[in-house]
Amino acid sequence: MFQNKFLNYKITKNLFTVSIFLIFFIVGSQIYKDYGFNIDEKFHRANGFYWLNYLSIFFDLEDLSQITSQKLAQINDFTLPDIKEWNAYGIIFDVPAAYLEIILNLNNPISYYELRHYLVFLVFFTSSIFFYALLINRFKEKWVPVFGLILFILTPRIFGDSFWNNKDVVFLSLYTISIFFYFKLFDDQSNRNILLFSMFAALSTSIRFAGIFLPVSLIFFFIIAKLSKRYDLSIKTILLSILYFFLILFITWPYLWNNFSSGLLSSLTLEMSWQGKVNFLGKYYLSRNLPYYYLIFWILISTPLIHLILFGLGFGNYFKRIILRYFSIQSESIHNDLWRSQNEKKDFLIFLNLVFFFCVLSFLNIDLYNSWRLGYFINIFLVYFATYGIYLIVCKYKKKLRIVLFISLLSTLFLIYRISIYHPYQSLYFNLLVPKSIKNNVDVDYTGLSGLSFLKELIEKENVFPVKVAVNSWYPLWRMTELLNDEEKNKIRVYSHDEKNMVDYLYSNRIYDIDKRFYKKYDVPENFKIFKVFKIDNTIIYEVYKRSN
Repeated sequence: MFQNKFLNYKITKNLFTVSIFLIFFIVGSQIYKDYGFNIDEKFHRANGFYWLNYLSIFFDLEDLSQITSQKLAQINDFTLPDIKEWNAYGIIFDVPAAYLEIILNLNNPISYYELRHYLVFLVFFTSSIFFYALLINRFKEKWVPVFGLILFILTPRIFGDSFWNNKDVVFLSLYTISIFFYFKLFDDQSNRNILLFSMFAALSTSIRFAGIFLPVSLIFFFIIAKLSKRYDLSIKTILLSILYFFLILFITWPYLWNNFSSGLLSSLTLEMSWQGKVNFLGKYYLSRNLPYYYLIFWILISTPLIHLILFGLGFGNYFKRIILRYFSIQSESIHNDLWRSQNEKKDFLIFLNLVFFFCVLSFLNIDLYNSWRLGYFINIFLVYFATYGIYLIVCKYKKKLRIVLFISLLSTLFLIYRISIYHPYQSLYFNLLVPKSIKNNVDVDYTGLSGLSFLKELIEKENVFPVKVAVNSWYPLWRMTELLNDEEKNKIRVYSHDEKNMVDYLYSNRIYDIDKRFYKKYDVPENFKIFKVFKIDNTIIYEVYKRSN
């Protein structure tokens, strides 16, 4: 009877899990075209063709070389940096996307950018499978990994970015897969696991330099184990991991082929080279001089309450345990280290990642641009400890599991409702407790996701053409005109902010490169009156002003 009951539970859980993945895949495949286009997409398309052209010349592929040269010549915008000077970005996403564009013969801008969006979604979808496998590896308690998976998928800002953000979400995804193989490496130090861990760690590093912490932390674990007189990791594992890591990093990142060390340094410098103005609670800061609490503040206001509550429970419990463990270490005891099982070692790995990156991003003046999108990969660790919180609840209320499942289901349905409210601007999500006074005193639509939909709506509502609109914020709205069809392009003209006297409308996504309190660069002329304020959940996405005479 017990065996049948266990079998029925396993079948039910597996069917439920498969249903989640299937629904996620179907929904994502249906809605990926709904999302806006960001200001960096053209640059990364150029990056893909630049390096595809380089590879085609390197391997003497003449036909491909000609095609990529033509594609590169067609990509132009005076606001874009010269790709020959800004070519230190990794190629692991951009080059395959460029090659697929050629294979599928996509010549319409909408088509090839939507392809890129769908590819980002597929990468994130794949990472969700690995994240679930990672949770199963750690938590064996019935439904715990399932609801951890739900929290991972339904983190609103990550969900929204998973349809367009080819840097932060791709990095998050590759880092997730790397952590899965890190766990596998703890379980079995086979050559296969060493190779797979090293490969995904290297691919992560080519996207964001932070990925290098993965092999570095492996060395840290080796040292701690040695100090504890344990032999969890062999020297062979460490040496092979480092060898494979740098070898794969070199092979998959052509920028490093000429000079490996200086290439790595240049890449790091490029990541940290941007210095812009960031609006934070009504004050403007240089991106490198933000308050130390900037990161945690953004996490608190843009993460759902259910995530935060469960994380608080899980992390608080683990932190208490690790502190007690540290002070109970005795040199003569057989239990003289910070973990006493494989699972505890995995928990410590996640703890180490979370604390390290939180401190680095908060206290070392790292450019965070706006919100916490540069640190979105931290969500892996947040959701892990939120899952740990679920695990504690399930363990404590085993006899009331149905009630726990029912409450979890209600929370999930409410979270889906909140996500649907923001569609297709989940990337701009704020949780329920955030007042509009905060929502509208921070940078919101920095990447300009609303630009194209605004232009299309304006064309649809106007009957006198061409419609003339100026951008009254720091945002290259004219890039969005490339995504209009020929008929729409003939109906609209986009001007810069210093040509306000020539237009009928002013558009502002409220992103500025100066402190508006002291400079009048973006002041609205008196003969323009507010025409539309587009809001979601009391969050202003953009404003439109119309000439009154």
